[in-house]
Amino acid sequence: MPFGLIVGVNSHFQSAIFAGVLLREEKVENFEWVFGEFVKMMSGKKPVTILTDQCRAMEVAISNVLPATKHRWCKWHVLRKAKERLGALYGKNSQFKVDFHQIVNQMLTKEEFEGAWLQMLSTYALEKNPYLYQIYETRHKWAKPYFSGIFCARMTSTQRSESANHMLKTHVPPGSVMHVFVKQFNKLLYDRDSEESFQEKRTRLGGVVYKVGGPMEKHAAKIYTRTMFEKFQEVLYKSASYYIDELVPGEVYRASHFDSGRREKWYKVEYKVLVHNGYYTCECGMYEHMGMLCCHVVKVLLHLRCTEIPALHVMKRWTVDARDVLPLHLVQYQKDQGLVTSFSFRHSQLYLNCMEVVRLGDVNVDAYTTAMESIKVLVPKLKLVAVEGDGLGLEQRLTAKKARVDVGADQHFVQLSGLSKDGGAAISLDASLLAPSKNRSDGRPTTSRDKPPYETISKRTRFCTICRLPGHKSTTCPDRARRKLSVQTAVCQATVRTTV
Repeated sequence: MPFGLIVGVNSHFQSAIFAGVLLREEKVENFEWVFGEFVKMMSGKKPVTILTDQCRAMEVAISNVLPATKHRWCKWHVLRKAKERLGALYGKNSQFKVDFHQIVNQMLTKEEFEGAWLQMLSTYALEKNPYLYQIYETRHKWAKPYFSGIFCARMTSTQRSESANHMLKTHVPPGSVMHVFVKQFNKLLYDRDSEESFQEKRTRLGGVVYKVGGPMEKHAAKIYTRTMFEKFQEVLYKSASYYIDELVPGEVYRASHFDSGRREKWYKVEYKVLVHNGYYTCECGMYEHMGMLCCHVVKVLLHLRCTEIPALHVMKRWTVDARDVLPLHLVQYQKDQGLVTSFSFRHSQLYLNCMEVVRLGDVNVDAYTTAMESIKVLVPKLKLVAVEGDGLGLEQRLTAKKARVDVGADQHFVQLSGLSKDGGAAISLDASLLAPSKNRSDGRPTTSRDKPPYETISKRTRFCTICRLPGHKSTTCPDRARRKLSVQTAVCQATVRTTV
C-alpha cells in the first residue's frame, strides 16, 4: 500500500511530520477523506498553502475539500524528467544545465523569469521543444516568481517530504510487516522530536555570534530562533550590495545593486520599496513568501537608521515565542498580549458570550429588541445572587489604588497599582505566586542552583554544658558564677580533708 507523509516546517526551519497515511487506492474520494481527517486533526485549521506532485486525483480532492488553500506543484517533480526529455543537452558539463537551474532557482520576479526563459530558448534553439513548452505553460503552478505573494515558508518543492520519505526508508527495512513498520515509524517521530528539542536548547542556551554587531542584528538575535537568526544574518549581509535612492520622501525608495553593469541583461537590479503606515512592501515579495524581510527592505531600514525590526514584519512562527499560542478564551495570557487584566476563566467566558450577544443584537431591529428584553430579565436575577462576592471577581481585584506589600506570618499579599495596556486599573496578586527576589552577591557568580528549603542543611541545636539549656554556651551561661563558686568550695573542702 502506498504510504504518504504530510510534512510542514517548524519554527527552527526543520521538517515537521504532521501525519502519515496508508491508502489502498489513490482515488479522489480517498484523498478527500485524507484531507478532511487532517483538518479535523488540526482542530479545523486549514493549511494556507499545500505542495503536491502532479497527481490529478489529489488536485481535484484539494479543490473540493480545501477550496481556500493555495495549491501548487512540486518543482522537483515537474523538472525531474528534464534529463530524459532533453537528452545530451542536459549533460554534466553542459552550460544549458547551468543556465536552466539558474533561471529556475534564482529568479525573483515574473519579468526576470520570462525574459531569461525566452533568452534561453533563443540561445539554444529550443523554441519548439515540447517538454519546455509544456512546463512553461504551467509555470504558474511551480515557478518560484509566481510564489512571491503566497506564504509557503520558503517551500517551493516537496523536497522536505522526499527527505522525510528517505529517512523513513532508513528506519523501515524493505518488506517489513505492519507492526515493525509502526514501531520504526514511531522511532522516526522520536528522532525528529529530538532534533527539534536540540534546536530549542540551542536557541535558549547557545551563544550568539554577531557578523555586523549593529543594533538591528542584536534585536534579531533576541526575537528569532537561532536558525532563523542565521538566515537573517545572510539577508543582512546581502543588503550591503545595494544602495538606496529616495524617490518619494517617506513613501517610495529604490534599492539598486552595485554590480548592475556586470549582471545579465534579464537580471533585475533595481527594486522599489513602498512604505504605507509603517508597512514595507518590496517588489520581490520575499516577506509575503517566507515571513522574513528581504535584503532590499533591510537596506531601507538601515538607510532610515532603524535600530529594530518593525513589529509588523516580525512573524511569530519564526520567533522564540512561536509555541506561545493559546485558545481564544485564554488568548489574553499570551506574552505578546501585554499586561494581563483577567485571571479568571469565567470572566473570559462571560466576556466572549456577551460580545456575541452584542454582535447578534446589532443585526436588525428585531434582534436588538429580543436582546434587550432578555437582558432586562437577566440583570435583576443576577443582582439577587451577586450580593456576596468570593474575592475572585475582576472588579473586586481592581480596587487597589497604591502598591503595598504586606508580608507576615498569616498574610502574604501584593497589590500593584497603575494602568494596564487597555487603560484598566491595578491587579492584586498573591505574593506566594510571585518569583522570589534574587540578591546578587559580590564577586564571581556561583554555578550552583538555588536549593529549596527542604534541601538546605539545618543547624544542630547546641546545649550549654553547665545548665544543659539551649540558646547559649558555657562562657555566657548565667549559672557560670554559681557553678564556679561551688567548684572552688568543693576544692577547698577536699584540701582540708587531705590535710586533716
